Amino acid sequence: RLSTNQSVEAMSMRALQGLGGALLGSLSRTYATEAVVAVGSNQGDRVSNVWAGLASLTARQDTEILQYGCLYETKPAYLEDQGDFLNTAVLVRTELGPIPLLDALKRIELECGRDVGGGIRYGPRPLDLDVVFYGGLDFRDERLEVPHPRWRERSFVVAPVCDLLPVGSASGAGSCSGRLEEARDAWRDLGGEASVGGDEIRRVIPTGSGEVVSLSDRSHIMGILNATPDSFSDGGLFQTTRESLTQARRMAREGASIVDVGGQSTRPGADRVGCQEELDRVLPVVEAIKGAGDLSRVLVSVDTFYAQVAEEAVRAGADLVNDVSSGSLDADMHRTVARLGVPYVMMHMRGDPKTMQSAQNTSYADLVSDIASELDAKVDLALDEGMMPWCVITDPGVGFAKTHDQNCEILCRAGEIRRSFAKGFLRRA
Repeated sequence: RLSTNQSVEAMSMRALQGLGGALLGSLSRTYATEAVVAVGSNQGDRVSNVWAGLASLTARQDTEILQYGCLYETKPAYLEDQGDFLNTAVLVRTELGPIPLLDALKRIELECGRDVGGGIRYGPRPLDLDVVFYGGLDFRDERLEVPHPRWRERSFVVAPVCDLLPVGSASGAGSCSGRLEEARDAWRDLGGEASVGGDEIRRVIPTGSGEVVSLSDRSHIMGILNATPDSFSDGGLFQTTRESLTQARRMAREGASIVDVGGQSTRPGADRVGCQEELDRVLPVVEAIKGAGDLSRVLVSVDTFYAQVAEEAVRAGADLVNDVSSGSLDADMHRTVARLGVPYVMMHMRGDPKTMQSAQNTSYADLVSDIASELDAKVDLALDEGMMPWCVITDPGVGFAKTHDQNCEILCRAGEIRRSFAKGFLRRA
């Protein structure tokens, strides 16, 4: 079986672009009904299985994904002697009726290697696709019942369904809006957000190696390690790989679970360093940290706005990409990170480090709503290039295109920024 990186790259670019483009919507088409589809996998490369299943779904001409839930790792239900599941849910708009939609989902399961004609009931499977809701319809025949008869008792279904926001793409019985409200009530009955982060259910992100990590169970410390001569905090302190590795070990001892390696100063007014020079600074440090056995539990982030640096650093072992520009300084960045399949920190910034503190770039009509809407637009661009939504981490950009007072306002109103996002998965990411 291919690793996550290999399997992502093996997908056709058409499928990846279709996956992202479907989120944005093609409103010229006429769709009859919204539906909610639950997605799960606990066999093989779970991340790739879920990713490939959604790519197959969005490659269809008759079904469009409107909203994505977050990604959760959950304990198996009913039959406990099996591996943990990855679960998510999507809100779709479809021209298919309930049974044709079911048939389409079963074909996708078959393509992903599931034995749809046999296997153990509630047992392990590479991909599981279930119709949870079909508009506001109550439907039952020998093959399908919607709403799904056991959806209320399954936190692994209810949690990602509650990440979905009504979009008003259908009316009357064709809309899932009422069902999504029911799901929010059911989630409160199951304990809601207080139940996320324990052994039973964890909100997770993929790290690009087929593994997942939970960042929502506690606050994490990211240690900043600049292999630069001119960064404002530690520039010039760690000029050799050995010095950088010693500092990484010190940060890990002091509680850092992520080390962010940068090869370019992004302080206000900084001159830009070329791609090759940044690579020469960053790659030896990334390789040294990933090669140190005592740092195996530490995630490595590469701080760059160059797509080539991101790609080569991930090849060297970096677990995520941290881009202060959200892709605006390199047109290849979104496409590259989507292909790599790693988490991507998208920071809010206007201009570049040289110009970001200008009066124009620090002027906002409403700081909270402007940051949220501008990040929403950047996320749309990333998804349109095939980036999966659970790979997206947003950063409001304290210190970047912000005045001192605006920085303080962001810290006080960070929750409002999150609640202002137009996509449900960003509100919980």
